[in-house]
Amino acid sequence: MPLHLTNGDAVVPDIVDATGGEDVLPWRDVLHDGPIPRDLGVGPLARVRAAHLAARGWTTEAQALAELRARDGRLAAHPPDAEIVLWFEDDLYDWLQLAQIDARLVGRPGPMWRVRLPHDRRGVDLAALPREPHEPRPEVFAALRSPDPRAWLAHRELARLVEELPEATTGLGRLERQIVDALRDGPLDRRDLFVAVAAQEDPPWISDWPLWALADELAPIVERRGATYVVVGEPPRRPPPDRMLGGVHVADWAFDAASGSVLAR
Repeated sequence: MPLHLTNGDAVVPDIVDATGGEDVLPWRDVLHDGPIPRDLGVGPLARVRAAHLAARGWTTEAQALAELRARDGRLAAHPPDAEIVLWFEDDLYDWLQLAQIDARLVGRPGPMWRVRLPHDRRGVDLAALPREPHEPRPEVFAALRSPDPRAWLAHRELARLVEELPEATTGLGRLERQIVDALRDGPLDRRDLFVAVAAQEDPPWISDWPLWALADELAPIVERRGATYVVVGEPPRRPPPDRMLGGVHVADWAFDAASGSVLAR
């Protein structure tokens, strides 16, 4: 029986219906948030990701590690000659997950297929979507894990991620700038802030908890008062944020929006 992989839980029931009840594995992780260091195998990387997700306050480390290990184990246990179908959208969130999966699929002899999920699935018959032959590309995940973000520039899948580096003049990544812009006309609660920022992305890809985490880290430019965010300062932000994005220490790099280039600090 094929194993179907997808970007999260929301679409799983629809894929189950479309495939007549075949096995579906949601790939739960927000890979645009936090460290993905290179030179770590599957098990050690799961521990790093679990620690990060717990540090964000989204889960406990034990629960996250158990879920990541179970997910990784299901993929590893799928027979090498058995079919795999990848159901993913064309956006940054899904491209990063697909990059990680590709790195795990290299060398499998079994057939692999890609189904391009539309962002708006209202009225869409998932069973009728075409299945394209898929060839794993491990180089995208390798670039994501590089400590030098200039490696990202060679891959269209990572082009949007480059813009999350601090912009050279403002010190803000693109999502952070969009958060500040959304609050210019007045305070917004968490839900309305998420809707306002997501509307600035085409296609929309950011999820709510990572967005709110970025907003919380924007002090002293943005302040959270209960469940409401308000602008209380102005860019530029100094010092740059001390966090990891993929394999990159964000504080060591800047993005020049005018030239589209990445600069070492």
